[in-house]
Amino acid sequence: MYSFYIDGNDTKTFMNELIKGGSFDKFEVRGCDITTFVTYSIDGKLNKSWYDENTERFFCTWKELKPYIYNIIKGNKKPRSMKIVLSLSEKAAAKIHPNGKACFINIVFEEDRTAVVTGTAQIEFSLDKSLDEAWEKKVKDFFNKLGIVQNQE
Repeated sequence: MYSFYIDGNDTKTFMNELIKGGSFDKFEVRGCDITTFVTYSIDGKLNKSWYDENTERFFCTWKELKPYIYNIIKGNKKPRSMKIVLSLSEKAAAKIHPNGKACFINIVFEEDRTAVVTGTAQIEFSLDKSLDEAWEKKVKDFFNKLGIVQNQE
């Protein structure tokens, strides 16, 4: 597990990329809670009966959900809080490590500060930490590429 904070101007840069940019578009959404004047709780699981054709996916992508999130948070006041759980697809997690079932990025925004925590799920139980280490490196590199400073406390 790798955790860090995003502060100050980097919070604005990060949120702009998350909500308006395309860097997070391929991630699956496992869940999202947003508190404004009410709390919105969104389950990222696809309702397969809604689709006309058969879909192999279980979760919506951030790209699909992002316009709805934008509509919830736009306005003069910032949300009180946001919690977003994103993950790689199962196929992409397997490319990170053969025992990788899921690789998560948990994003929590409160009081002008954003916390990011990584996590993984294994196909088979193992004490080996190489999946965690590989995912942590990918996330560090991803945020560095975005120019987001990762403050650890």
